[in-house]
Amino acid sequence: MISEVATGVTSNTKVENEVPAVFVRDLYLSVPDHQKRGETKTLLNRVSFRVAPGTFTAIIGSSGCGKTTLVRLLAGLRNPTSGAIRLSGHDPRSLRVSLPLAIGYLPQFSAFHDSLTVREVLADALAFRLPYSISSEQRQEWLERVIGLVGLQSQVDQSCGTLSGGQKRRLALAEELIGDPPVLFLDELTSGLDPNSELEMMRWLHRLVRETGKTVVMVTHSVNNLDQCDQILFLHEGNLLYSGPPDGLLPGFGFSTIEEVYASAGKFAPVLQESEPGELPKPQPLRSAQPAGSFFQFPALLRRQFRLLFRDRGQLWLQILLLFSFPALVAVFALDGLPAVQNLSMKVETSVVEGLAAQLRYMTDSFDVAALVQGLSMFQVILLTLMGANNGAREIAKERLVLHKELRAGLSAFSYLATKTLQVMLFSLVQSFWMTWVVKEMCGFPGSFGEQFLTLFMATLAMSTTCLFFSAISSSPEKASLLSTYLVGLQLPLSGAVLALPEILRVITQPFIAAYWGWSGYLRSLESFRHYDVVQQVSKTAIASYWVGIVVLGLHALLMTVAAWLVIRRQREKLA
Repeated sequence: MISEVATGVTSNTKVENEVPAVFVRDLYLSVPDHQKRGETKTLLNRVSFRVAPGTFTAIIGSSGCGKTTLVRLLAGLRNPTSGAIRLSGHDPRSLRVSLPLAIGYLPQFSAFHDSLTVREVLADALAFRLPYSISSEQRQEWLERVIGLVGLQSQVDQSCGTLSGGQKRRLALAEELIGDPPVLFLDELTSGLDPNSELEMMRWLHRLVRETGKTVVMVTHSVNNLDQCDQILFLHEGNLLYSGPPDGLLPGFGFSTIEEVYASAGKFAPVLQESEPGELPKPQPLRSAQPAGSFFQFPALLRRQFRLLFRDRGQLWLQILLLFSFPALVAVFALDGLPAVQNLSMKVETSVVEGLAAQLRYMTDSFDVAALVQGLSMFQVILLTLMGANNGAREIAKERLVLHKELRAGLSAFSYLATKTLQVMLFSLVQSFWMTWVVKEMCGFPGSFGEQFLTLFMATLAMSTTCLFFSAISSSPEKASLLSTYLVGLQLPLSGAVLALPEILRVITQPFIAAYWGWSGYLRSLESFRHYDVVQQVSKTAIASYWVGIVVLGLHALLMTVAAWLVIRRQREKLA
């Protein structure tokens, strides 16, 4: 048995025969009917059945009959309106909290990082799902056993993006087997497979049950290989019409083909189901692998994060292109450097005309210098916020399906977000340092390098974490990118750096505009120089003090990071 490998993980599929692995009594689920206001629609209607331990059960029926709904209820991913579900005597919802790896669940479409190999995916699953106390030798033995069981020995060094549909389904099963769950719920595992691959998969599941003693419950549209199962559950419009062995299905309805059963299912009342499964079974002792703690998941997540980064050549080259082109773009507008700002002579001019001419020249020069300093300062900030948006906008949304799968298996929301935050922080650090150095060298900006770098770094980080939050709440990377684009587009007009805002609008928006605080901080780094004086004379927007800007940008980054963490943690609670 898988559970007997020396990992310290003990299987619980061998329970007392009188206690069913899956017990369902009077299961009822209704939802609001959006087509009929005030009415409800029944998805499952008083369904009752038992599944014995160590058996293979298929749930069949026409599309929309409630198969996927039923298996999600069984896996604890949804609450019924009424009725009872027990897995070895345990409520599946509470079991997901106490022992998240005790229930294996595979949705219809599995998700992987295409650039990772089969071995890397399973090694990561080991790191996330098994306690740190398990030795590396035991982990390796466990990994080889799981790979051998699912038959992926020849594909271990193949990237997931090159696997066939059947191979991806085997890999998804292997991930679930890492935690050695006593029961597996599979949704449309054989969907889209050719007839030979489908038969091979059904035989493999049959063999898995016999060799490991696990209980497997699978939703399927296919009816060609039901003889590999021990039990059939036949649903029609939310009603259970049959629960029993495969060879009893046709005689029970009085037909010679299963196609006839499907065609005539609406004529049968749900009277063929088990009359009453009986009292709720007592909970049986269950032991299952406990996910590794947050502290131990973080190194594995970090390794995977940078592995994915360096294999995504398109994103890597985009980062390099932005890194070198944006500072050069700023420098283009000040190829001759910043002009010097001369003080007006304080002596009494002998000629009134000469004095007026000198004042006119000073005002003209001051206006030009102020416009250039303000423009270049804001230009740097805006370009860095654009890079910050690119840092975070797609980072979580692009792997949402993988994230949900791993959250169900006990992935720490804190450790996951910490790796993303660390990456955008490193990006922001490099981008702001390079921008500061290039502009200072090529444009001749005076002032402290450290102060200018810090304010640009904080502005970039604030935008990166804000867009990371957008990525966490968005259902797709495209939506996250759109939100981030809108936010960057609002930075310049709402900063007040170009045109002063009405007072009420300034008070409302300015605290949330990272570009304003970055622009103010950068200008404040010039405070000891005449360039700042001339800017202050012409600017209609108050320039915030340096450290106030740094604190506000730091709060932006902190609050957005916490908000993203809360979103991911909430997703984990829903999935668990």
